[in-house]
Amino acid sequence: FIMRTSLALVVILAVIPALVLCTDGFDLSYFQGRLGESTFTCLKNSGYTFGVIQAQTEDGSPNQYAVGNVQAAHSAGIEHVDLYIFPNPNSDPATQVKNTINAMQGALGGNMIWFDIEAPSAWNSDCSANVAWLQKAISTAKSVSSAGIGIYSSASQWGPIMCSSTDFSSYPLWYAHYDGNPSFSDFSPFGGWNRPAVKQYQGTTSICGTSIDKDYY
Repeated sequence: FIMRTSLALVVILAVIPALVLCTDGFDLSYFQGRLGESTFTCLKNSGYTFGVIQAQTEDGSPNQYAVGNVQAAHSAGIEHVDLYIFPNPNSDPATQVKNTINAMQGALGGNMIWFDIEAPSAWNSDCSANVAWLQKAISTAKSVSSAGIGIYSSASQWGPIMCSSTDFSSYPLWYAHYDGNPSFSDFSPFGGWNRPAVKQYQGTTSICGTSIDKDYY
C-alpha cells in the first residue's frame, strides 16, 4: 500500500538522512464492513493521511466493501488509498487475482496493490511452489492493472513460506513489527530487502468507531 508519491518520499528519505518526516496511515480489513465518509473524515482529522484497504478475503473472494470504502476515504480527503490482497494459496492465483482486480476497478486509481504474505500453515510446505504461486499472482496483476505492486510480510512469515527467497526484493516492502514505534529503526533485512517502504507498527486499534492497524512511512 504505498502510493507512487509515497515512494518518492521514501527515496527522499534515503537520499537526505537528515530529513525527518513521519507520515501516519492505517489499514482496514473487510471485517470492518462498509464505513461512512464520516469515519474517514475522523481518521483524517486524527492525523492519518494514507490508507490500505483489504481487497480480497482469505477465501479468494473480492471484499464487497472495498470500493465503497476507498471512495468514502477519497471523499473525506484521504487521497492515497491502496489495496491489499490476502491470497488463497490453495486456489488458482490467476483466477482469484483477476477477479479481485476486476471487482476493484472503481477503487484502484494509480495506487498500489499489496500482496499479504503471512500465515505459513495456509501455504504449501514446498517453498518453491509458493514462490511460483506468488510469481503467477503478480504477473496476473500486472497484466490486468497498471497499479504498482508491493509485498506485505515479516521475517517470521516470509522465512517459512518462501524460504527467505529474494526473488521479490525489487518490489516495495511493507513489513509488520508491532513495537508501537513509527520508525524504521528496528528493521533488519530479510528476503533481499535492505530498506522497507512502509511499516505496520501497531495492531488492532479502536478509533473513530472502527478498528484499524497503524502504519508509517
